[in-house]
Amino acid sequence: MLFRTHFTFAAFVYLLFFSFLEISFLNKIIFGIFLFLSTIFVDIDSSKSKLGSYWIFRPLQLFFSHRGMIHSLFMAVILSFVLFIFNNNAGVGFFIGYVCHLFLDILTKRGVFLLWPLSKKKIVLIGLRAGGLIEEIFFVLILLVDLYFVFRLILF
Repeated sequence: MLFRTHFTFAAFVYLLFFSFLEISFLNKIIFGIFLFLSTIFVDIDSSKSKLGSYWIFRPLQLFFSHRGMIHSLFMAVILSFVLFIFNNNAGVGFFIGYVCHLFLDILTKRGVFLLWPLSKKKIVLIGLRAGGLIEEIFFVLILLVDLYFVFRLILF
């Protein structure tokens, strides 16, 4: 999936949580920051991604192939747990954003090795083409739902 689809889906999930979480405003901000960071972070293994295109991450890409071990639940749990030790809202937000990214990538033709290292089987649910018409429609629908949530939060 494209960056904008990942980002708008993360916004949808954040706004959904923002509406129902009974935590302080500061903790909602921390949760949101790490949710958005993780949804972008997962593609750090690709030189074509927003974050992975920076030269500082190029050495990392020599060791990790795109949609390899970084695109797994194992990495989501390990990295989120480390953050959780320092701040539980950061850890939970990071995990949820990470899983959202993985979920969207599972919908594409390339899929992900979700259960790595337990399984080397690539998981593909639907087989959508990244950047294709179906993704564009999905993006617009999620964007409209995001706008609905924002207006609902502002007006109520």
